[in-house]
Amino acid sequence: MDKMWLGKTGEVIAEKFLIANNYKILQKNVYFREGELDIVAFEIITQEIVFVEVKTRSSNLFGEPEESVTHEKKIKTLKAAINFLNLAREIRHKSWRIDVIAVKLTREGKFLGIKHFKNILNG
Repeated sequence: MDKMWLGKTGEVIAEKFLIANNYKILQKNVYFREGELDIVAFEIITQEIVFVEVKTRSSNLFGEPEESVTHEKKIKTLKAAINFLNLAREIRHKSWRIDVIAVKLTREGKFLGIKHFKNILNG
């Protein structure tokens, strides 16, 4: 299975999951020198901006998808989130957090499951 296809498929699944759980997608694949934001969403219930890192795996050979979010990845995502907030003046005053969505697929691309980890900087 192509790694790029795997990542994009995981992002599509994560986006649908978020929409089904009362999130509005604001932007996808936002690039900064410090890093990329896979999904920027707004959680309607909590009124928070949510920066979502999506990790997708098709095997457990290297662990669970969420285990690949290292300290360095968290820092890169945080820097990218701050850049986004600095540019988006209309939402700068909103509360925000960084989440991880872990997607598992079979090697053939069949959906196995999804886990949502909220506020990963405080965990």
